[in-house]
Amino acid sequence: MAEVLFDDSARNVQVVDDREDRQYVLCLDGVRAGTMSYRVVGGRRVLGHTEVDEAYRGQGLSQILIQAVLDDLQEKGQKATVYCPAVDRFIKQRVKYADVIDPSHPGIWFGPADR
Repeated sequence: MAEVLFDDSARNVQVVDDREDRQYVLCLDGVRAGTMSYRVVGGRRVLGHTEVDEAYRGQGLSQILIQAVLDDLQEKGQKATVYCPAVDRFIKQRVKYADVIDPSHPGIWFGPADR
């Protein structure tokens, strides 16, 4: 069963956690426009590849997807390991999400000043 993480009816954008397929899905006008894969390891989420379908690129949808995921993880007090460069860049530009990173298993994320 999918859990809705973000719903902006004015823009017809929705982000859901599709636990069965282990991915976050962004839909625009009811059409699947982007995804972020993940695995659950212990109590943390290992965030993999984020992708927006070519037809929907350039609209800021990846930013919406990433922010919805990070907001949800923060709200639930869950930690994440990041292996997606887009998520890495997003967090480095918005340090308020750094607390989501699991310090024992950061993945490719080492902190805002590492690069």
